[in-house]
Amino acid sequence: MRFKGLIVDFGGVLTTPLQDAMQEFAEQHEIEFQDLVRAALRAYSGEGDDDLVVRFETGKLDEAEFALAFAQRLTELTGREIQAEGLLARLFGTLKLEHDMIAAVESARNNGFKTALLSNSWGLSLYPREILDRVCDVVIISGEVGLRKPDPAIFTMTTDQLALEPDVCVFVDDHPGHLKAAQEAGMTTVLHKSPRETIAELEGLLGLPLS
Repeated sequence: MRFKGLIVDFGGVLTTPLQDAMQEFAEQHEIEFQDLVRAALRAYSGEGDDDLVVRFETGKLDEAEFALAFAQRLTELTGREIQAEGLLARLFGTLKLEHDMIAAVESARNNGFKTALLSNSWGLSLYPREILDRVCDVVIISGEVGLRKPDPAIFTMTTDQLALEPDVCVFVDDHPGHLKAAQEAGMTTVLHKSPRETIAELEGLLGLPLS
């Protein structure tokens, strides 16, 4: 087989869509969804850097420090008072695990593929470590390693820890910019839209049933 490794993102791939959780947060706090997107995802839009998010995702700010600064940002942007306490739990409170995707990763591992998680983190409490340790040979979380996607170094770190060359790895993410970086690193990529579509595409690439 050409491929030997499967690398997957966490939020929005092994979980339900991040957008759905953010939409629920916006509705609960009576703010515009697009205001929340602008506040949270500037670092992902290609429209400029966001030092607050980048520092948080690379472990340079703890959760309490980030929540305080991000709540202030949201308050100033929306004109509504947003409380910092429990902010991340509220923001991601409706995220659920996508068990079909987790089972697909576990099936790949059980069939001889090396598997890895590669995730940009907003805090560390969301990650189900027992499950991830069961289905992944390697777990790379940005807040723990001090690097974040799309930095080429975090892709190299992942393949190095898997002891695989990038060209035998498939990478699954829901963010096109991260897929572009993975492609530039030499990986084959899959844009995640739904578990059904991704699992079908992976079955074709890896040559085995995953559902």
